[in-house]
Amino acid sequence: MSGFDFWQMLAGLGLFLFAMAQLEAALKTLGGRSFRNLLRRHTDRPLKSIAGGIAATAMLQSSSVVGLMVLAFVGAGLMSLPNALGVVFGANLGTTLTGWIVATLGFKVELQNLSLPLVGIGALVFLFGKDKLAATGRSVLGLGLLLMGLGLMKTSVASVRDSVDIAQLAGYAAWQYLLFGTVFAAVVQSSSATMIITLTALNAGLLDLPSAAAIAIGADLGTTTTVLIGAIRGADAKKRVATAHFLFNLITDIIAFVMRLPLLALIAALGVSDPLFALVAFHSLFNFIGIAIFLPFIKPFANFLGGLFVSEQARAGLYVGDVSATVSDAALSAINDETAHLIRRAIGQNMLAFQPPLPMPAGLPPVPGTLPARTDLSGSFDGMYNETKRLEGEILAFAAKLQMEPLEEPESARLNQLLLAVRNAMQSCKALKDIHHNLAEFADSSSRTLNGYLEHFRSIMTSFYNDLFRLRLQADAELSFEDIVEAIQRVHVAHDHMHQQIYADISNRLVRENEISSLLNVNREILNSNIALLMALKEFYLDAEQAKAIGLLPGVS
Repeated sequence: MSGFDFWQMLAGLGLFLFAMAQLEAALKTLGGRSFRNLLRRHTDRPLKSIAGGIAATAMLQSSSVVGLMVLAFVGAGLMSLPNALGVVFGANLGTTLTGWIVATLGFKVELQNLSLPLVGIGALVFLFGKDKLAATGRSVLGLGLLLMGLGLMKTSVASVRDSVDIAQLAGYAAWQYLLFGTVFAAVVQSSSATMIITLTALNAGLLDLPSAAAIAIGADLGTTTTVLIGAIRGADAKKRVATAHFLFNLITDIIAFVMRLPLLALIAALGVSDPLFALVAFHSLFNFIGIAIFLPFIKPFANFLGGLFVSEQARAGLYVGDVSATVSDAALSAINDETAHLIRRAIGQNMLAFQPPLPMPAGLPPVPGTLPARTDLSGSFDGMYNETKRLEGEILAFAAKLQMEPLEEPESARLNQLLLAVRNAMQSCKALKDIHHNLAEFADSSSRTLNGYLEHFRSIMTSFYNDLFRLRLQADAELSFEDIVEAIQRVHVAHDHMHQQIYADISNRLVRENEISSLLNVNREILNSNIALLMALKEFYLDAEQAKAIGLLPGVS
Protein backbone atom coordinates (compact mmCIF):
# COMPACT_ATOMS: atom_id res chain seq x y z
CA MET A 1 0.00 0.00 0.00
CA SER A 2 2.38 2.65 -1.26
CA GLY A 3 -0.18 5.39 -1.85
CA PHE A 4 -3.77 6.33 -2.45
CA ASP A 5 -5.27 4.57 -5.49
CA PHE A 6 -7.87 7.06 -6.75
CA TRP A 7 -9.28 4.76 -9.42
CA GLN A 8 -9.69 1.92 -6.97
CA MET A 9 -11.59 4.25 -4.68
CA LEU A 10 -13.78 5.51 -7.56
CA ALA A 11 -14.43 1.98 -8.79
CA GLY A 12 -15.41 0.92 -5.29
CA LEU A 13 -17.81 3.83 -4.92
CA GLY A 14 -19.30 3.24 -8.36
CA LEU A 15 -19.74 -0.46 -7.67
CA PHE A 16 -21.34 0.32 -4.32
CA LEU A 17 -23.86 2.75 -5.85
CA PHE A 18 -24.63 0.31 -8.68
CA ALA A 19 -25.18 -2.45 -6.11
CA MET A 20 -27.54 -0.20 -4.15
CA ALA A 21 -29.55 0.41 -7.32
CA GLN A 22 -29.77 -3.34 -7.95
CA LEU A 23 -30.89 -3.96 -4.38
CA GLU A 24 -33.57 -1.27 -4.66
CA ALA A 25 -34.88 -2.71 -7.93
CA ALA A 26 -34.92 -6.28 -6.58
CA LEU A 27 -36.57 -5.32 -3.30
CA LYS A 28 -39.22 -3.31 -5.17
CA THR A 29 -40.09 -6.48 -7.10
CA LEU A 30 -40.09 -8.66 -4.02
CA GLY A 31 -41.87 -6.13 -1.81
CA GLY A 32 -44.03 -4.86 -4.64
CA ARG A 33 -47.63 -4.40 -3.68
CA SER A 34 -47.06 -5.30 -0.03
CA PHE A 35 -44.93 -2.28 0.74
CA ARG A 36 -47.12 0.04 -1.37
CA ASN A 37 -50.12 -1.19 0.60
CA LEU A 38 -48.12 -0.64 3.76
CA LEU A 39 -47.63 3.00 2.88
CA ARG A 40 -51.14 3.65 1.58
CA ARG A 41 -53.33 1.64 3.94
CA HIS A 42 -51.44 1.43 7.21
CA THR A 43 -50.41 5.01 7.81
CA ASP A 44 -53.62 6.49 9.19
CA ARG A 45 -52.08 7.46 12.57
CA PRO A 46 -48.81 9.24 13.40
CA LEU A 47 -47.13 6.27 15.08
CA LYS A 48 -48.32 3.89 12.36
CA SER A 49 -47.12 6.21 9.60
CA ILE A 50 -43.69 6.50 11.23
CA ALA A 51 -43.52 2.72 11.61
CA GLY A 52 -44.59 2.39 7.97
CA GLY A 53 -41.81 4.73 6.87
CA ILE A 54 -39.24 2.76 8.87
CA ALA A 55 -40.44 -0.58 7.49
CA ALA A 56 -40.72 0.59 3.88
CA THR A 57 -37.23 2.11 3.95
CA ALA A 58 -35.81 -1.02 5.58
CA MET A 59 -37.38 -3.01 2.72
CA LEU A 60 -36.11 -0.74 -0.05
CA GLN A 61 -32.89 0.44 1.62
CA SER A 62 -33.46 3.96 0.31
CA SER A 63 -35.17 6.83 2.11
CA SER A 64 -35.01 8.84 -1.13
CA VAL A 65 -37.09 6.26 -3.02
CA VAL A 66 -39.66 6.15 -0.20
CA GLY A 67 -39.73 9.96 -0.15
CA LEU A 68 -40.39 10.12 -3.89
CA MET A 69 -43.18 7.56 -3.60
CA VAL A 70 -44.76 9.57 -0.79
CA LEU A 71 -44.68 12.60 -3.10
CA ALA A 72 -46.56 10.57 -5.71
CA PHE A 73 -49.17 9.37 -3.19
CA VAL A 74 -49.75 12.86 -1.83
CA GLY A 75 -49.92 14.37 -5.32
CA ALA A 76 -52.54 11.78 -6.29
CA GLY A 77 -54.60 12.47 -3.18
CA LEU A 78 -53.99 8.95 -1.81
CA MET A 79 -52.23 10.07 1.38
CA SER A 80 -52.90 13.01 3.67
CA LEU A 81 -50.15 15.45 4.57
CA PRO A 82 -49.93 14.46 8.29
CA ASN A 83 -49.61 10.78 7.33
CA ALA A 84 -47.00 11.63 4.72
CA LEU A 85 -44.97 13.52 7.34
CA GLY A 86 -44.90 10.44 9.57
CA VAL A 87 -43.65 8.26 6.72
CA VAL A 88 -40.93 10.76 5.82
CA PHE A 89 -39.78 11.01 9.44
CA GLY A 90 -39.73 7.23 9.81
CA ALA A 91 -37.79 6.83 6.56
CA ASN A 92 -34.89 8.76 8.08
CA LEU A 93 -34.57 6.20 10.85
CA GLY A 94 -35.15 3.24 8.52
CA THR A 95 -32.25 4.20 6.28
CA THR A 96 -29.78 3.85 9.18
CA LEU A 97 -30.24 0.07 8.89
CA THR A 98 -27.75 0.09 6.01
CA GLY A 99 -25.03 1.40 8.31
CA TRP A 100 -25.72 -1.33 10.86
CA ILE A 101 -25.55 -4.06 8.20
CA VAL A 102 -22.30 -2.76 6.74
CA ALA A 103 -20.70 -2.14 10.15
CA THR A 104 -21.59 -5.70 11.16
CA LEU A 105 -20.67 -7.53 7.94
CA GLY A 106 -18.43 -5.19 6.01
CA PHE A 107 -15.78 -4.65 8.65
CA LYS A 108 -16.06 -7.79 10.76
CA VAL A 109 -15.61 -10.51 8.13
CA GLU A 110 -13.26 -11.11 5.21
CA LEU A 111 -15.17 -9.41 2.40
CA GLN A 112 -13.77 -11.43 -0.48
CA ASN A 113 -14.72 -14.70 1.19
CA LEU A 114 -18.30 -13.45 1.53
CA SER A 115 -18.80 -11.32 -1.59
CA LEU A 116 -17.59 -13.83 -4.22
CA PRO A 117 -20.13 -16.57 -3.32
CA LEU A 118 -22.91 -13.97 -3.16
CA VAL A 119 -22.01 -12.57 -6.58
CA GLY A 120 -21.63 -15.99 -8.15
CA ILE A 121 -24.80 -17.56 -6.77
CA GLY A 122 -26.85 -14.37 -7.08
CA ALA A 123 -25.86 -13.81 -10.72
CA LEU A 124 -26.74 -17.37 -11.74
CA VAL A 125 -30.12 -17.26 -10.00
CA PHE A 126 -30.84 -13.82 -11.49
CA LEU A 127 -29.96 -14.95 -15.04
CA PHE A 128 -31.70 -18.31 -15.05
CA GLY A 129 -34.51 -17.79 -12.53
CA LYS A 130 -37.91 -16.31 -13.22
CA ASP A 131 -40.16 -13.79 -11.49
CA LYS A 132 -39.65 -13.79 -7.70
CA LEU A 133 -36.73 -16.21 -7.90
CA ALA A 134 -34.91 -13.91 -10.33
CA ALA A 135 -35.59 -10.94 -8.06
CA THR A 136 -34.17 -12.88 -5.12
CA GLY A 137 -31.05 -13.64 -7.14
CA ARG A 138 -30.77 -9.98 -8.06
CA SER A 139 -30.91 -8.95 -4.42
CA VAL A 140 -28.20 -11.48 -3.49
CA LEU A 141 -26.09 -10.26 -6.41
CA GLY A 142 -26.60 -6.66 -5.29
CA LEU A 143 -25.48 -7.49 -1.76
CA GLY A 144 -22.39 -9.26 -3.08
CA LEU A 145 -21.46 -6.34 -5.34
CA LEU A 146 -22.08 -3.93 -2.46
CA LEU A 147 -19.59 -5.81 -0.27
CA MET A 148 -17.15 -6.05 -3.17
CA GLY A 149 -17.32 -2.29 -3.72
CA LEU A 150 -16.87 -1.74 -0.01
CA GLY A 151 -13.77 -3.94 -0.11
CA LEU A 152 -12.24 -1.82 -2.86
CA MET A 153 -12.95 1.36 -0.90
CA LYS A 154 -11.48 -0.13 2.29
CA THR A 155 -8.28 -1.10 0.51
CA SER A 156 -7.82 2.28 -1.19
CA VAL A 157 -8.65 4.33 1.90
CA ALA A 158 -6.47 2.21 4.18
CA SER A 159 -3.47 2.97 1.96
CA VAL A 160 -3.90 6.70 2.62
CA ARG A 161 -2.40 6.22 6.05
CA ASP A 162 1.00 5.76 4.42
CA SER A 163 0.85 9.05 2.52
CA VAL A 164 -1.29 11.42 4.62
CA ASP A 165 -0.40 13.12 7.88
CA ILE A 166 -3.38 12.28 10.09
CA ALA A 167 -2.59 15.28 12.30
CA GLN A 168 -3.45 17.60 9.41
CA LEU A 169 -6.96 16.17 9.19
CA ALA A 170 -7.52 16.96 12.85
CA GLY A 171 -7.01 20.62 12.06
CA TYR A 172 -10.29 20.88 10.17
CA ALA A 173 -13.28 22.34 11.98
CA ALA A 174 -16.37 20.28 12.70
CA TRP A 175 -18.51 22.48 10.44
CA GLN A 176 -16.20 21.64 7.53
CA TYR A 177 -16.84 17.92 8.00
CA LEU A 178 -20.56 18.73 8.25
CA LEU A 179 -20.40 20.63 4.97
CA PHE A 180 -18.49 17.80 3.28
CA GLY A 181 -21.15 15.28 4.32
CA THR A 182 -23.94 17.53 3.03
CA VAL A 183 -22.34 18.19 -0.36
CA PHE A 184 -21.17 14.62 -0.92
CA ALA A 185 -24.60 13.13 -0.10
CA ALA A 186 -26.28 15.69 -2.38
CA VAL A 187 -23.93 14.78 -5.25
CA VAL A 188 -24.20 10.99 -4.98
CA GLN A 189 -27.89 11.19 -3.91
CA SER A 190 -27.34 8.67 -1.13
CA SER A 191 -26.83 9.16 2.58
CA SER A 192 -26.03 5.44 2.80
CA ALA A 193 -23.07 5.80 0.42
CA THR A 194 -21.81 8.78 2.42
CA MET A 195 -22.08 6.77 5.63
CA ILE A 196 -20.12 3.89 4.10
CA ILE A 197 -17.32 6.23 2.98
CA THR A 198 -17.27 7.68 6.49
CA LEU A 199 -17.21 4.24 8.13
CA THR A 200 -14.38 3.23 5.83
CA ALA A 201 -12.32 6.31 6.75
CA LEU A 202 -13.09 5.80 10.43
CA ASN A 203 -12.04 2.16 10.21
CA ALA A 204 -8.76 3.19 8.54
CA GLY A 205 -8.02 5.72 11.28
CA LEU A 206 -8.28 8.72 8.95
CA LEU A 207 -11.10 10.26 10.98
CA ASP A 208 -11.83 10.46 14.66
CA LEU A 209 -15.34 9.67 15.88
CA PRO A 210 -16.56 13.31 16.41
CA SER A 211 -15.48 14.26 12.86
CA ALA A 212 -17.17 11.17 11.40
CA ALA A 213 -20.32 12.05 13.36
CA ALA A 214 -20.32 15.53 11.79
CA ILE A 215 -20.16 13.96 8.30
CA ALA A 216 -23.04 11.62 9.18
CA ILE A 217 -25.15 14.60 10.22
CA GLY A 218 -24.38 16.39 6.97
CA ALA A 219 -25.29 13.28 4.96
CA ASP A 220 -28.83 13.39 6.36
CA LEU A 221 -29.28 16.95 5.19
CA GLY A 222 -27.68 16.40 1.78
CA THR A 223 -29.99 13.55 0.84
CA THR A 224 -33.05 15.85 1.09
CA THR A 225 -32.12 17.25 -2.32
CA THR A 226 -33.58 14.16 -4.01
CA VAL A 227 -37.07 14.85 -2.70
CA LEU A 228 -36.71 18.61 -3.23
CA ILE A 229 -35.84 18.06 -6.88
CA GLY A 230 -38.76 15.63 -7.26
CA ALA A 231 -41.19 18.29 -6.01
CA ILE A 232 -39.94 21.33 -7.95
CA ARG A 233 -42.49 21.02 -10.75
CA GLY A 234 -45.08 19.11 -8.75
CA ALA A 235 -48.35 20.07 -7.16
CA ASP A 236 -48.51 22.25 -4.07
CA ALA A 237 -49.01 19.19 -1.85
CA LYS A 238 -45.76 17.69 -3.13
CA LYS A 239 -43.89 20.91 -2.37
CA ARG A 240 -45.23 20.85 1.18
CA VAL A 241 -43.96 17.30 1.73
CA ALA A 242 -40.53 18.19 0.32
CA THR A 243 -40.39 21.27 2.56
CA ALA A 244 -41.34 19.16 5.58
CA HIS A 245 -38.61 16.65 4.72
CA PHE A 246 -36.03 19.42 4.50
CA LEU A 247 -37.15 21.22 7.69
CA PHE A 248 -37.26 17.99 9.67
CA ASN A 249 -33.72 17.10 8.64
CA LEU A 250 -32.45 20.65 9.10
CA ILE A 251 -33.80 20.99 12.66
CA THR A 252 -32.81 17.44 13.61
CA ASP A 253 -29.32 17.91 12.21
CA ILE A 254 -28.82 21.24 14.00
CA ILE A 255 -29.75 19.57 17.29
CA ALA A 256 -27.51 16.59 16.51
CA PHE A 257 -24.56 18.84 15.60
CA VAL A 258 -24.86 20.90 18.77
CA MET A 259 -25.30 17.79 20.92
CA ARG A 260 -22.95 15.44 19.08
CA LEU A 261 -20.29 15.26 21.83
CA PRO A 262 -22.77 14.62 24.67
CA LEU A 263 -24.58 12.04 22.52
CA LEU A 264 -21.30 10.28 21.70
CA ALA A 265 -20.45 10.32 25.40
CA LEU A 266 -23.84 8.77 26.17
CA ILE A 267 -23.23 6.01 23.61
CA ALA A 268 -19.80 5.33 25.16
CA ALA A 269 -21.36 5.24 28.63
CA LEU A 270 -23.78 2.57 27.36
CA GLY A 271 -20.77 0.36 26.64
CA VAL A 272 -20.39 0.86 22.87
CA SER A 273 -16.64 1.08 22.50
CA ASP A 274 -16.20 0.05 18.86
CA PRO A 275 -16.04 3.33 16.86
CA LEU A 276 -17.91 1.81 13.89
CA PHE A 277 -20.84 0.72 16.03
CA ALA A 278 -20.67 4.00 17.92
CA LEU A 279 -21.05 5.94 14.66
CA VAL A 280 -24.06 3.98 13.38
CA ALA A 281 -25.60 4.11 16.87
CA PHE A 282 -25.15 7.90 16.83
CA HIS A 283 -26.77 8.04 13.36
CA SER A 284 -29.80 6.09 14.58
CA LEU A 285 -29.98 7.94 17.90
CA PHE A 286 -30.15 11.47 16.56
CA ASN A 287 -32.77 10.48 13.97
CA PHE A 288 -34.79 8.86 16.74
CA ILE A 289 -34.49 12.06 18.78
CA GLY A 290 -35.74 14.07 15.79
CA ILE A 291 -38.81 11.83 15.49
CA ALA A 292 -39.48 12.11 19.22
CA ILE A 293 -39.36 15.91 18.99
CA PHE A 294 -41.61 16.18 15.93
CA LEU A 295 -44.11 13.42 16.74
CA PRO A 296 -46.32 15.48 19.12
CA PHE A 297 -46.45 18.32 16.61
CA ILE A 298 -47.23 16.47 13.37
CA LYS A 299 -50.72 17.96 13.01
CA PRO A 300 -49.72 21.57 13.86
CA PHE A 301 -46.73 21.16 11.55
CA ALA A 302 -49.04 19.93 8.78
CA ASN A 303 -51.34 22.92 9.38
CA PHE A 304 -48.38 25.25 9.08
CA LEU A 305 -47.30 23.60 5.83
CA GLY A 306 -50.88 23.83 4.56
CA GLY A 307 -50.49 27.60 4.41
CA LEU A 308 -47.45 27.33 2.16
CA PHE A 309 -47.44 27.18 -1.65
CA VAL A 310 -51.09 28.15 -1.84
CA SER A 311 -51.81 28.98 -5.45
CA GLU A 312 -54.85 29.00 -7.64
CA GLN A 313 -55.34 25.47 -8.91
CA ALA A 314 -54.58 25.16 -12.58
CA ARG A 315 -57.56 24.40 -14.79
CA ALA A 316 -57.96 20.87 -16.01
CA GLY A 317 -59.98 22.14 -19.00
CA LEU A 318 -58.60 23.62 -22.20
CA TYR A 319 -61.61 25.55 -23.50
CA VAL A 320 -64.45 26.39 -21.10
CA GLY A 321 -62.32 28.62 -18.89
CA ASP A 322 -61.70 31.07 -21.72
CA VAL A 323 -65.31 31.62 -22.79
CA SER A 324 -68.22 33.52 -21.24
CA ALA A 325 -71.39 31.50 -20.66
CA THR A 326 -73.44 34.53 -21.71
CA VAL A 327 -72.44 33.95 -25.36
CA SER A 328 -74.39 30.75 -25.90
CA ASP A 329 -73.05 29.66 -29.30
CA ALA A 330 -69.41 30.20 -28.27
CA ALA A 331 -70.06 28.56 -24.91
CA LEU A 332 -71.68 25.52 -26.54
CA SER A 333 -68.75 25.21 -28.94
CA ALA A 334 -66.35 25.34 -25.98
CA ILE A 335 -68.28 22.56 -24.20
CA ASN A 336 -68.22 20.52 -27.40
CA ASP A 337 -64.43 20.86 -27.63
CA GLU A 338 -64.02 20.20 -23.91
CA THR A 339 -66.15 17.06 -24.18
CA ALA A 340 -63.89 15.80 -26.95
CA HIS A 341 -60.94 16.62 -24.69
CA LEU A 342 -62.45 14.58 -21.85
CA ILE A 343 -63.15 11.61 -24.15
CA ARG A 344 -59.56 11.72 -25.43
CA ARG A 345 -58.30 11.83 -21.85
CA ALA A 346 -60.58 8.92 -20.89
CA ILE A 347 -59.18 6.86 -23.77
CA GLY A 348 -55.59 7.65 -22.85
CA GLN A 349 -56.25 6.90 -19.19
CA ASN A 350 -58.03 3.61 -19.93
CA MET A 351 -55.08 2.44 -22.00
CA LEU A 352 -52.90 2.93 -18.91
CA ALA A 353 -55.04 0.61 -16.79
CA PHE A 354 -52.80 -2.25 -17.89
CA GLN A 355 -49.10 -2.50 -17.13
CA PRO A 356 -47.34 -2.14 -19.43
CA PRO A 357 -49.83 0.25 -21.06
CA LEU A 358 -51.74 -0.81 -24.15
CA PRO A 359 -49.87 0.09 -27.35
CA MET A 360 -50.89 3.31 -29.07
CA PRO A 361 -53.13 2.31 -32.02
CA ALA A 362 -52.46 3.40 -35.57
CA GLY A 363 -54.91 5.85 -37.09
CA LEU A 364 -56.92 8.73 -35.65
CA PRO A 365 -58.65 8.95 -32.24
CA PRO A 366 -62.43 8.53 -32.47
CA VAL A 367 -62.90 12.24 -31.60
CA PRO A 368 -61.02 15.21 -33.10
CA GLY A 369 -57.67 16.14 -31.60
CA THR A 370 -54.72 14.18 -30.26
CA LEU A 371 -54.55 12.03 -27.16
CA PRO A 372 -52.71 13.55 -24.18
CA ALA A 373 -49.08 12.47 -23.91
CA ARG A 374 -48.61 9.62 -21.48
CA THR A 375 -46.22 11.78 -19.51
CA ASP A 376 -49.17 14.14 -18.91
CA LEU A 377 -51.21 11.24 -17.49
CA SER A 378 -48.74 10.63 -14.71
CA GLY A 379 -49.30 9.33 -11.19
CA SER A 380 -51.47 6.51 -9.88
CA PHE A 381 -54.54 5.35 -11.77
CA ASP A 382 -56.75 6.69 -8.97
CA GLY A 383 -54.94 10.01 -9.27
CA MET A 384 -55.55 10.13 -13.04
CA TYR A 385 -59.21 9.34 -12.44
CA ASN A 386 -59.50 12.19 -9.92
CA GLU A 387 -57.95 14.60 -12.43
CA THR A 388 -60.46 13.51 -15.08
CA LYS A 389 -63.23 13.95 -12.51
CA ARG A 390 -61.97 17.48 -11.96
CA LEU A 391 -62.26 18.12 -15.69
CA GLU A 392 -65.80 16.75 -15.61
CA GLY A 393 -66.60 19.11 -12.73
CA GLU A 394 -65.36 22.12 -14.68
CA ILE A 395 -67.53 21.15 -17.66
CA LEU A 396 -70.61 20.65 -15.47
CA ALA A 397 -70.08 23.92 -13.62
CA PHE A 398 -69.74 25.83 -16.88
CA ALA A 399 -72.77 24.02 -18.36
CA ALA A 400 -74.85 25.02 -15.31
CA LYS A 401 -74.03 28.65 -16.04
CA LEU A 402 -74.94 28.16 -19.69
CA GLN A 403 -78.28 26.57 -18.77
CA MET A 404 -79.21 29.76 -16.93
CA GLU A 405 -79.04 31.63 -20.24
CA PRO A 406 -81.91 31.62 -22.77
CA LEU A 407 -81.16 28.75 -25.18
CA GLU A 408 -82.77 27.70 -28.43
CA GLU A 409 -84.27 24.20 -28.47
CA PRO A 410 -81.49 22.74 -30.69
CA GLU A 411 -78.86 24.30 -28.40
CA SER A 412 -80.48 22.84 -25.28
CA ALA A 413 -80.77 19.41 -26.91
CA ARG A 414 -77.11 19.51 -27.99
CA LEU A 415 -75.99 20.55 -24.51
CA ASN A 416 -77.88 17.64 -22.94
CA GLN A 417 -76.24 15.20 -25.35
CA LEU A 418 -72.78 16.56 -24.57
CA LEU A 419 -73.40 16.21 -20.85
CA LEU A 420 -74.51 12.60 -21.43
CA ALA A 421 -71.29 12.04 -23.40
CA VAL A 422 -69.27 13.39 -20.48
CA ARG A 423 -71.11 11.17 -18.00
CA ASN A 424 -70.64 8.06 -20.15
CA ALA A 425 -66.95 8.76 -20.67
CA MET A 426 -66.51 9.04 -16.90
CA GLN A 427 -68.39 5.76 -16.42
CA SER A 428 -65.97 4.15 -18.85
CA CYS A 429 -63.06 5.37 -16.70
CA LYS A 430 -64.72 4.30 -13.46
CA ALA A 431 -65.34 0.76 -14.69
CA LEU A 432 -61.60 0.27 -15.24
CA LYS A 433 -60.73 2.12 -12.03
CA ASP A 434 -62.86 -0.38 -10.12
CA ILE A 435 -60.91 -3.36 -11.52
CA HIS A 436 -57.47 -1.75 -11.71
CA HIS A 437 -56.43 -3.52 -8.50
CA ASN A 438 -57.62 -6.84 -9.96
CA LEU A 439 -55.47 -6.35 -13.06
CA ALA A 440 -52.47 -5.59 -10.85
CA GLU A 441 -53.18 -8.68 -8.73
CA PHE A 442 -53.38 -10.85 -11.87
CA ALA A 443 -50.02 -9.45 -13.01
CA ASP A 444 -48.39 -10.13 -9.62
CA SER A 445 -49.99 -13.56 -9.23
CA SER A 446 -47.98 -16.77 -9.51
CA SER A 447 -51.04 -18.42 -11.11
CA ARG A 448 -50.49 -19.11 -14.81
CA THR A 449 -54.26 -19.19 -15.27
CA LEU A 450 -54.64 -15.61 -14.03
CA ASN A 451 -51.59 -14.52 -16.03
CA GLY A 452 -53.16 -16.05 -19.14
CA TYR A 453 -56.51 -14.38 -18.58
CA LEU A 454 -54.77 -11.06 -18.05
CA GLU A 455 -53.25 -11.40 -21.51
CA HIS A 456 -56.69 -12.27 -22.93
CA PHE A 457 -58.23 -9.17 -21.36
CA ARG A 458 -55.33 -7.11 -22.63
CA SER A 459 -55.88 -8.51 -26.14
CA ILE A 460 -59.61 -7.64 -26.00
CA MET A 461 -58.87 -4.05 -25.02
CA THR A 462 -56.11 -3.71 -27.61
CA SER A 463 -58.45 -4.91 -30.36
CA PHE A 464 -61.21 -2.58 -29.14
CA TYR A 465 -59.02 0.53 -29.31
CA ASN A 466 -57.44 -0.55 -32.59
CA ASP A 467 -60.95 -0.75 -34.05
CA LEU A 468 -61.87 2.69 -32.65
CA PHE A 469 -58.82 4.31 -34.19
CA ARG A 470 -59.67 2.90 -37.62
CA LEU A 471 -63.17 4.40 -37.77
CA ARG A 472 -62.11 7.93 -38.77
CA LEU A 473 -60.01 7.92 -41.92
CA GLN A 474 -59.69 11.71 -42.08
CA ALA A 475 -59.35 14.44 -39.47
CA ASP A 476 -62.78 15.92 -40.32
CA ALA A 477 -64.58 12.55 -40.50
CA GLU A 478 -67.38 11.63 -38.08
CA LEU A 479 -68.63 8.33 -36.75
CA SER A 480 -71.86 7.02 -38.23
CA PHE A 481 -74.78 5.14 -36.72
CA GLU A 482 -73.54 1.94 -38.39
CA ASP A 483 -69.97 2.43 -37.08
CA ILE A 484 -71.15 2.57 -33.49
CA VAL A 485 -73.66 -0.31 -33.82
CA GLU A 486 -70.99 -2.58 -35.33
CA ALA A 487 -68.52 -1.62 -32.60
CA ILE A 488 -71.12 -2.45 -29.93
CA GLN A 489 -71.69 -5.86 -31.53
CA ARG A 490 -67.95 -6.62 -31.56
CA VAL A 491 -67.66 -5.67 -27.89
CA HIS A 492 -70.50 -8.04 -26.96
CA VAL A 493 -69.01 -10.90 -29.01
CA ALA A 494 -65.66 -10.50 -27.25
CA HIS A 495 -67.34 -10.39 -23.83
CA ASP A 496 -69.55 -13.43 -24.51
CA HIS A 497 -66.62 -15.45 -25.83
CA MET A 498 -64.57 -14.67 -22.72
CA HIS A 499 -67.56 -15.41 -20.50
CA GLN A 500 -67.94 -18.85 -22.09
CA GLN A 501 -64.21 -19.50 -21.78
CA ILE A 502 -64.24 -18.69 -18.06
CA TYR A 503 -67.15 -21.07 -17.42
CA ALA A 504 -65.50 -23.78 -19.52
CA ASP A 505 -62.34 -23.47 -17.41
CA ILE A 506 -64.45 -23.52 -14.25
CA SER A 507 -66.07 -26.78 -15.41
CA ASN A 508 -62.63 -28.24 -16.16
CA ARG A 509 -61.40 -27.09 -12.74
CA LEU A 510 -58.71 -24.89 -14.26
CA VAL A 511 -59.92 -21.90 -12.27
CA ARG A 512 -59.77 -21.91 -8.48
CA GLU A 513 -62.88 -20.97 -6.52
CA ASN A 514 -61.35 -17.76 -5.15
CA GLU A 515 -60.52 -16.64 -8.71
CA ILE A 516 -63.97 -17.07 -10.25
CA SER A 517 -65.58 -13.90 -8.93
CA SER A 518 -62.61 -11.70 -9.90
CA LEU A 519 -62.45 -13.06 -13.46
CA LEU A 520 -66.17 -12.62 -14.06
CA ASN A 521 -66.12 -9.14 -12.54
CA VAL A 522 -63.18 -8.02 -14.68
CA ASN A 523 -64.84 -9.35 -17.82
CA ARG A 524 -68.10 -7.54 -16.96
CA GLU A 525 -66.38 -4.23 -16.14
CA ILE A 526 -64.35 -4.32 -19.36
CA LEU A 527 -67.66 -4.73 -21.21
CA ASN A 528 -69.17 -1.84 -19.23
CA SER A 529 -66.14 0.38 -19.89
CA ASN A 530 -66.14 -0.22 -23.64
CA ILE A 531 -69.92 0.12 -24.00
CA ALA A 532 -69.91 3.34 -21.94
CA LEU A 533 -67.21 4.81 -24.17
CA LEU A 534 -69.25 3.94 -27.28
CA MET A 535 -72.27 5.57 -25.63
CA ALA A 536 -70.20 8.72 -25.15
CA LEU A 537 -69.28 8.65 -28.84
CA LYS A 538 -72.89 8.14 -29.99
CA GLU A 539 -74.01 11.17 -27.94
CA PHE A 540 -71.12 13.20 -29.31
CA TYR A 541 -71.71 12.36 -32.99
CA LEU A 542 -75.32 11.37 -33.57
CA ASP A 543 -78.50 13.39 -33.42
CA ALA A 544 -80.96 12.81 -30.59
CA GLU A 545 -83.16 10.37 -32.57
CA GLN A 546 -80.26 8.16 -33.67
CA ALA A 547 -78.70 8.26 -30.22
CA LYS A 548 -81.99 7.18 -28.68
CA ALA A 549 -82.31 4.33 -31.18
CA ILE A 550 -78.89 2.96 -30.24
CA GLY A 551 -79.77 3.26 -26.59
CA LEU A 552 -82.68 0.87 -27.16
CA LEU A 553 -80.43 -1.91 -28.53
CA PRO A 554 -80.25 -5.09 -26.38
CA GLY A 555 -77.45 -4.99 -23.79
CA VAL A 556 -76.73 -1.29 -24.22
CA SER A 557 -78.77 0.48 -21.57
